[in-house]
Amino acid sequence: MTARTVRSAAVATLAALAAIAAIIAADFTAPASAQAQSDEQSSGYIIARRTADDRIEFGWRTPSGAQVFPRARYFPADARIDRWLTSSPVIVGGTAIGRINARMRAVGRIEFAFTPTDGERILPPSRYFPHNATIGRWLRSTEITISPPADSNAYSAVSGTCAIRASDSAIVCWGSGGVRTDTPAGSYSAVSAGFGYRCAIRSADGAIVCWGSNNDYGQTDAPAGAYRAVSAGWRHACAIHASDSAITCWGDNSRGQRSAIPGSYSAVSAGRTHTCAIRASDGAIVCWGNNRSGEATPPTGAYRAVSAGAYHTCAIRDTGAIVCWGGNEDRQIRAPAGAFRAVSAGWSHNCAIHTDGAITCWGDNEDGQNRAPDGSYSAVAASSAHSCAIRSDNGAIACWGSNRSGQAAPPN
Repeated sequence: MTARTVRSAAVATLAALAAIAAIIAADFTAPASAQAQSDEQSSGYIIARRTADDRIEFGWRTPSGAQVFPRARYFPADARIDRWLTSSPVIVGGTAIGRINARMRAVGRIEFAFTPTDGERILPPSRYFPHNATIGRWLRSTEITISPPADSNAYSAVSGTCAIRASDSAIVCWGSGGVRTDTPAGSYSAVSAGFGYRCAIRSADGAIVCWGSNNDYGQTDAPAGAYRAVSAGWRHACAIHASDSAITCWGDNSRGQRSAIPGSYSAVSAGRTHTCAIRASDGAIVCWGNNRSGEATPPTGAYRAVSAGAYHTCAIRDTGAIVCWGGNEDRQIRAPAGAFRAVSAGWSHNCAIHTDGAITCWGDNEDGQNRAPDGSYSAVAASSAHSCAIRSDNGAIACWGSNRSGQAAPPN
């Protein structure tokens, strides 16, 4: 079977968009603006640092880099486990945009969230402050959108040919392939596309729901429990438990791809027949399953994001640089230079978002899957022969590459 034939059979994506990215460590020194613009009030980041007296100080960072600190902004060392504590109001441009929430988890980390003045609590994907953080170094969450657009064509997450609508957190799918007609109703916090099936996390209880035409290996038989991240691969899927950050996998295990290594993890990505995850304790990448092309042999170091493709894997180092390893028949492991904040590995091509929001893709381009449109984007997903991304300005989805099954024609 040729690589072309395999790619054609894999029109529904292999690789899930990285469900969660690790907390980005960075220093922010821009002064707070006295007259923040309206766009400064619509999004931002939770920031936190360990002080010299071993307290945890937290605040808010606007998109322009201004730091805003609520009056009550220190997390107590003797806080009760799993009890949410709330800051005083966060004021941006003279307007109270909401309050920062924090709670101690059983594993010793502090979990952060944000509750808008007129909205429900928001849990950003990267929201855990490590117990061994460097004193004085600011860490930030992933970007939080305070008021998602009511426009039904705005989306908050995308993977393969499915996305989560921003206005109601419902799942919307397009194209063909037996994974559209039975899309589950309800509100969801994450979605991930595998080959002929999809998995998503229900907002209300963290339960995983899977659906689709491909269940030969039990890949749509999701385990019970509450989870905070899910990744659907070729014929197997993996998820991170909400309680202890351990990983559970299900589906095909012919190459050991669902035999998760015990431990606590901050991110997981299921590829064709291998799986990789980021260890919570030190940011190192751990992989298991097929390794015939070296796809399960990650380089050492600390990482903030990882994405497994067919026979290769890509990740973002804590410096923002991208490194890839494994099969290289289409030059898919020749990562571009620069600093990035998101990466997604497809069958034999990859796409990544620069820190300024622009997208760069590399590897196989037989169907134009590397020809990303200009603009700024908040999320990107590389599939088998097409790619999709969410625009930063209006939340609309843009897709490019093969459209033989309608996979590059999202419902905007």
